[in-house]
Amino acid sequence: MKLSETRISDFKMLNKAPYKIPPPEPLTALILSGLSEIEKTYGPVFTLRFIRYALQFEAQKIGKKTYEDIKTLDQLAEYLVSKSYKYPTPYCSILYAQYKTENELQGQTGVGTRVGHIGAIRNMSETLNTIKRNVDVDSILSEISQILIDLNLSPPEWGYKRNGDGSVDLIFRKCYFLDACVLAYDEKVLKRPGDGSACSFAFAVAEHFKLITGYEWDYSLLEFNYPHCIARCYML
Repeated sequence: MKLSETRISDFKMLNKAPYKIPPPEPLTALILSGLSEIEKTYGPVFTLRFIRYALQFEAQKIGKKTYEDIKTLDQLAEYLVSKSYKYPTPYCSILYAQYKTENELQGQTGVGTRVGHIGAIRNMSETLNTIKRNVDVDSILSEISQILIDLNLSPPEWGYKRNGDGSVDLIFRKCYFLDACVLAYDEKVLKRPGDGSACSFAFAVAEHFKLITGYEWDYSLLEFNYPHCIARCYML
């Protein structure tokens, strides 16, 4: 989809966050806490590379190389937050490092199996002519928006547009992850297993839809940094 095809007025904007960016400590800790399973999958090689890339990203932002003896994710979180007075979105360092490290190691993890399973589920649904399932999109997204605001995690501005096929387009403006995503995109590591580009917020929304509805959901990134991003969430 090209920018000329997008009409911002088509989107219903959700409650605006009362802050431009979240405070550094809770989000940094939250993202790192979700990496424990990845550590189990890859082993120590993941942690070593992840820390190195996160520190390299941080060094670019604060204009100073880091020589601290950081060996664990907890030490990394403490260090990044301590430098937030120089770079107020340290969680971008973590997100970039995750994209970069997973992109390098994904061939060792069997991610193709998961992609194959998603495709098989989609094909099976089409073959069985699955009936249309009613989903209260407005209620679910309103709930997600309030949860993110309460947890100080909300994008500054975001909204959605319902499509006739049951999918939902999400628009994110002034996203505080953009530093990480732009560099990852330029380095061609903002990639998902199989095809397409990653979006942490779209992934989170798709997972929430999955939990609420009991059905599998996925997403595709349609527009990136225009200066907004648009992703489509859809039921498999």
